[in-house]
Amino acid sequence: MGRPPRKEDPHKDHPLHWTTVEGGLFEHEFFWRDHQRWLADAGYILRPRFREEWQPSWLKSKKLFFQCEDGQTTVRSSIMDAIRVSDGRIVTIKKVYRRLTPFEESTIRRFSGEPLASDPHNYLVPLYDTIQPPDDDGIVLLVMPHLIRIHKHKYATVGEVVECFRQVFEGLQFMHRNLVAHCDIQLANILMDPVPLLSEIPHPNHPKRSYDFKRKIKQSTRTENPTRYYIIDFGLSRTFSPGEELIAPVSYGGDRSVPEYKDPSRAESNPFAIDVYCLGNMMREWFVDNSRSLDFLRPLIEEMTRTIPEERPTIDEAFKRFEELRLSLSNSTLRSRFVYRNEFLVGKMYRACRHVIRTVKYIHRGLPALPTPAPIPARKSL
Repeated sequence: MGRPPRKEDPHKDHPLHWTTVEGGLFEHEFFWRDHQRWLADAGYILRPRFREEWQPSWLKSKKLFFQCEDGQTTVRSSIMDAIRVSDGRIVTIKKVYRRLTPFEESTIRRFSGEPLASDPHNYLVPLYDTIQPPDDDGIVLLVMPHLIRIHKHKYATVGEVVECFRQVFEGLQFMHRNLVAHCDIQLANILMDPVPLLSEIPHPNHPKRSYDFKRKIKQSTRTENPTRYYIIDFGLSRTFSPGEELIAPVSYGGDRSVPEYKDPSRAESNPFAIDVYCLGNMMREWFVDNSRSLDFLRPLIEEMTRTIPEERPTIDEAFKRFEELRLSLSNSTLRSRFVYRNEFLVGKMYRACRHVIRTVKYIHRGLPALPTPAPIPARKSL
């Protein structure tokens, strides 16, 4: 399904437009600026850049725009961060076009409502709120937790990576058991809770700076502060009924290496098999190929990424195989340092020494080798 035809920017003559002032507002940012007061009335405060009274701070200082918090644009045109007035929590607001992704709202609502919301296997991003813009019923705003990319902050041990994979496997299995195929499993659609791994919520554009842009973020380890991971973005997801044939027109997600995308005879295919491929390929591309520490996963990944979808394992079979591998790993293997391939020798030696000292402390404190987070409190059903 194509996107709406591009229209001429109606804000091009605005005094704060990027063509007029360096670091000014881009076309997509005016939507958020135009709705800022309405969002505030709904209980969500946007950053200063998106407020009607905003004037660029760098124009009155010697700083360049990218050195200032209010010089930071949005990461994606459809994604905005905000402070929830009721509790001061930083949240994410996603603008969804109902015509383009007609099932996204219903899918996230389903998994955020009972009985699925409180299921311990539910590693899908929860929905906090929905807001309907008064001037466009073709758009809905979904309010969700503020999450960050899973690869922006380094992993210290093999066990930390294995626990990340375990949660993602379990979350995807949970979707499939409820007859929902994600159809766009990729690195960008698996996020993590930044707290308590990080000392505070980071800025959306700069993962090592505080939300207000005034401080550097301090990072602990996932072993000290077990992290929860979430599958997000159900824009391409497909829901099936019990007994329905698990075949659907191929939805082209972000992983362009999927064999079904390149085979004209597979215009209709099993989306659950595509999910398995995409999960295996994500693990390989972003983790296994970047470290020799995970070579034990290669046989499983080869099975998950077979060219012929019928030869791939189901998510149940893949997760079972993963769990067998996980349970076969010794504590010493799980506690071993996750060594990145691009590390320089001097840095590698320093990190190895630091890792030994830190591991002794963790063992003395009784911290487990597989840092599994505590169950989350029951979610408020929508």
